[in-house]
Amino acid sequence: MENTIVAISTGLNSESGIGIVRMSGNDAVKIADKIFISKDGKKVYEYNSHTIHYGWIKENNKIIDEVLLLLMFAPKTYTKEDVVEISAHGGITVLKKILELCIKNGAQLAQPGEFTKRAFLNGRIDLIQAEAVCDIIRAKTEQSLEFSLQQLKGNLSNKLNNIKNKLLDLIAHLELNLDYPDDENIEIISSEKLHTGIKSLIYDINNLVNTAYKGKIYREGVNISIIGKPNVGKSSLLNYLLAQERAIVTDIPGTTRDIISETFNLKGIPVTIMDTAGIRIHYSDFIEKIAADRTKQVFEKSQIIIFIIDLSTGINDEDINIIDFIKGSSKKILVVLNKLDLISNKENIDKIKSKISLFLNKNITEFVITSIIKLQGLEELTDKLYQLILKNVLISQDQQEDVVITNFRHEQNLLKCIQNLEIALDMVIKKQPLEIISISMHSALNALDEIIGKTTPDEILNRIFSQFCVGK
Repeated sequence: MENTIVAISTGLNSESGIGIVRMSGNDAVKIADKIFISKDGKKVYEYNSHTIHYGWIKENNKIIDEVLLLLMFAPKTYTKEDVVEISAHGGITVLKKILELCIKNGAQLAQPGEFTKRAFLNGRIDLIQAEAVCDIIRAKTEQSLEFSLQQLKGNLSNKLNNIKNKLLDLIAHLELNLDYPDDENIEIISSEKLHTGIKSLIYDINNLVNTAYKGKIYREGVNISIIGKPNVGKSSLLNYLLAQERAIVTDIPGTTRDIISETFNLKGIPVTIMDTAGIRIHYSDFIEKIAADRTKQVFEKSQIIIFIIDLSTGINDEDINIIDFIKGSSKKILVVLNKLDLISNKENIDKIKSKISLFLNKNITEFVITSIIKLQGLEELTDKLYQLILKNVLISQDQQEDVVITNFRHEQNLLKCIQNLEIALDMVIKKQPLEIISISMHSALNALDEIIGKTTPDEILNRIFSQFCVGK
């Protein structure tokens, strides 16, 4: 690539100790030499690669800032091009001035993700690893960071390349039979061998697809809303889960008038928890009615519902109103029977559980009995919540934990690959001609190559890298 790109690669939202302006391309060193004065008087191109030098950025004879310049010659750089990074003071004014000087002297402002796109196009990383860079930047928990790092290291790429090589071996053997049908030196590929090979590939790919749900929740997180009538302990539970006094807690019903939303880390899963206004049958004012309507909207956006019941009052008409609202939903529901400390007859608990189960039928996955104010049953609650989130995770016993599908694009292409392999398998069973079987096998191969970046259309590449921040 002939043009040299430049961008501010550190955040601009606040003051910081340092900020970095990065350049990559054939003219990066020449441009740096025009604006950098080293303390020892040397030109930038006179230094060895992968060295750091102290000096100043200048515009004409005016000093702009005191900086450190990192010099890296191709090909041992992030982009496999010449790269110069200028570490300046972190003020937005000085960083923008250095950026302007680079552009004035021949650089072009980088597009979002263009540095990583060049690393991909120049063959330093594949497309999976490029996407992992973006995931690392956006990781919300240590576990999601770990999955992204494993993909950057190439674990998923290696797994897919192993599957691809198996598929290529089958295709090569099949096409040798097509090209040289009468050659006695070539082993005839039997229906049994094709059948066994294709089934093995489908099994391996299915194991990967089965990790996609887990990967998605660790990467994107889940939305959970807490619902219940006023004054059942919704805000107290929110404060406990967040480990901070985020919501106002009083004995006055209806304190929460709007949606309170925060994110916390539940055993490595980013969880957005929403404390909602209590749902009543009759509302005392218009604002309270609006708050309840918003609660219903939040319900629709949540994957899991925590429904809190007050044991001290039992199930009343307000609870029935909420049950009528949520019953029939396909969402996972955790019922919390709260205020255990306020009841003396614990035999009524089973009656309440039976009544709720009857109302909600199969929606109920778990019950937990708590006294939130007394911190009773809360560890069990978080354990059951975690289990409920992971309930649909299916991982085969031989599936490595560090090979997890976290990207929807990867999942869809793997499913496309399986679909084509299943078509090929059906053709083998029906003894269709090898030429037709080969077409489906090649379609499966193309789906794999699209994940890695071998045959990915330009519009998909552009969409992927447009999601990056500028400077990465």
